[in-house]
Amino acid sequence: MTELTTLLTLLDKAERGYTKILNRHFSRAGFDLRREQYELLQVLWEEDNVNQQTISSRLCKDKYNVTKLLNALQKRGYVRRKTGEDRRNNHVILTDKGNESREALTRIEEQFHADLALTLPPAEIKAGAWVLKKLADALESE
Repeated sequence: MTELTTLLTLLDKAERGYTKILNRHFSRAGFDLRREQYELLQVLWEEDNVNQQTISSRLCKDKYNVTKLLNALQKRGYVRRKTGEDRRNNHVILTDKGNESREALTRIEEQFHADLALTLPPAEIKAGAWVLKKLADALESE
């Protein structure tokens, strides 16, 4: 196994672990949300009333997966869809529940990050971020 293969394997393992624990924190706080759904909400908190293509681009996810996430969020009462003049171009709008959950969900994520940061020295976090930025840049140009 090459060093790059090891790095990519560990990156995948870390991401799965991160997702699992963040999902657990959301659940313990009474939120029926998954990390990907939370990330979609973050897009809408930055700019509400956007179309699905915008969400897809910002999340780097295909429209099919964004539709699945939106269906789940709509079912749980966090968002609603508004059909525009062009019926193929739905806009997504946060509901009151979607807006009201922002502070609590953000606090959960920030506390998790603070707890996680205690396990690594700041210099190692900075070095890791540098390596991952270079890797992301290299993969983006492919």
